[in-house]
Amino acid sequence: MALKTPQQYIESLKDGRVVYCNGDRVADVTAHPILKICRDWVAMDYVLNNDPKYQDLLTETNEDGQRGSFALMPQKSKEDLLRLREVVKLWARVCLGKPPGAKFVAKDGLNAVTVVSPRIDKKYGTRYAENVEAYRKHLQDNDLAFALAMTDVKGDRSLRPSHQRPHQDYYVRLVEERKDGIVVRGAKTHISQAPLCNELLVVPCRAMKEDDQAYAVAFAVPVNSPGITLISAEPEVHEPGNLFDHPISGSVYINDATIIFEDVFVPNERIFLKGEREFAGEVAYMFANFHRLSAETYKAMELELFTGAATLMAEYNGVERAPHVREKLTWLAMFTEAVEIIGKSACEHCISEPDSDLVYPNPMYANICKFYFADNWHQATKYVQDIAGGIVATAPSSKDYLNPEIHDLLEKYLGGKEGIPTEHRLRMAKLIRDLTSSYEDVLTIHAEGSLEAQKLSIAALADFDRYKAAAKRAARIEDGTKHELFGQLPEFPPQL
Repeated sequence: MALKTPQQYIESLKDGRVVYCNGDRVADVTAHPILKICRDWVAMDYVLNNDPKYQDLLTETNEDGQRGSFALMPQKSKEDLLRLREVVKLWARVCLGKPPGAKFVAKDGLNAVTVVSPRIDKKYGTRYAENVEAYRKHLQDNDLAFALAMTDVKGDRSLRPSHQRPHQDYYVRLVEERKDGIVVRGAKTHISQAPLCNELLVVPCRAMKEDDQAYAVAFAVPVNSPGITLISAEPEVHEPGNLFDHPISGSVYINDATIIFEDVFVPNERIFLKGEREFAGEVAYMFANFHRLSAETYKAMELELFTGAATLMAEYNGVERAPHVREKLTWLAMFTEAVEIIGKSACEHCISEPDSDLVYPNPMYANICKFYFADNWHQATKYVQDIAGGIVATAPSSKDYLNPEIHDLLEKYLGGKEGIPTEHRLRMAKLIRDLTSSYEDVLTIHAEGSLEAQKLSIAALADFDRYKAAAKRAARIEDGTKHELFGQLPEFPPQL
């Protein structure tokens, strides 16, 4: 294991990869004025890992005395999951609510194939678990940044992968099997920071039926593999480096790219699923377990920003004592802390994988937490915007505020409560605009699975027999059915 420096990470991206951004082929992703924002954000992983203050949390030391990223380790205990939460919390706090992307999403995909691959091996006699561990060691030894390519472009959502028209490539699929590997074709989309990573870990996004067997594939490839084209998401920021007007979006560009696989070769040792279609859904489901935990962890940190910005703006506007404002701030504080504690409980009550030393987050608690923060996000946005006022939408740009010809006028007329610098009020308005953008709203609803996906999972996991047994006991209904929990309880009221 070895830690890269930020500079070594940046140099590793100069590998001839095919990347497009804003209609142009990018010759060097490390020098592009927009992609540099994503580059520097991802590089924070390497900055933090090399900082002695954080190495005990973020890194592990092997027998040779070399340090490697803890995020690349398999999760084997409740303590591992809780430590991983602390890693994500640190990442998110440093990067203004958005963990750096070197390993943030893909670590959850790696954990998913780590849990599921032994199940496949047990049934089919494959050697996928060995492949996964060899790939994990490759990531550790080279301290690679890797992206998780899960969401297929899907085409007609009413049709299954193998039934798509006019072509069969709306989901990534196996198109040729060779002695030394496979050839794949298709497209993935919404793949965060992929153009600024070294590797792509590719997994199915759904369960597959028998005629979808070719789509049940999981594998890993370098980003610069022949046949791979990455098309960057349209950047929200058009003024790189302007952190007055764009305090978050000017320093974080997630770059949810589309990735085209045009007959890409994958060697046998990089394959983690190849046609065992009944396990495709298990990989997707297990990724969701891990990544919903990651999401609710960083969202709790983002909600710290929400609640802090709303509180400060109330003070800057002089309305912090108004009853309706205090009510909204109280709700925001409850929302923030509830997301934090429910997410933590998914680690505290983790599930042990049978016949294994691995654990994964409690799927019921993880799904409840993800649904809770996503379903209430627009309410939080409304409260923050209501407290802040219309200045969030209409504040002049920093170019006007800093223009000496009109600066004094804006300084005088855009002030708020006495004693609060006008600049502070303007900066907080810009922060709230970033925090409550339409991009952020859509990301919160759809990232890590839609609201409907969480509801389906919660319904499938809910112990309705226990709930019914409790109600029957209270209603004194005896119908011959018993639940083990309530069958052990003493009679109430007692016969005294």
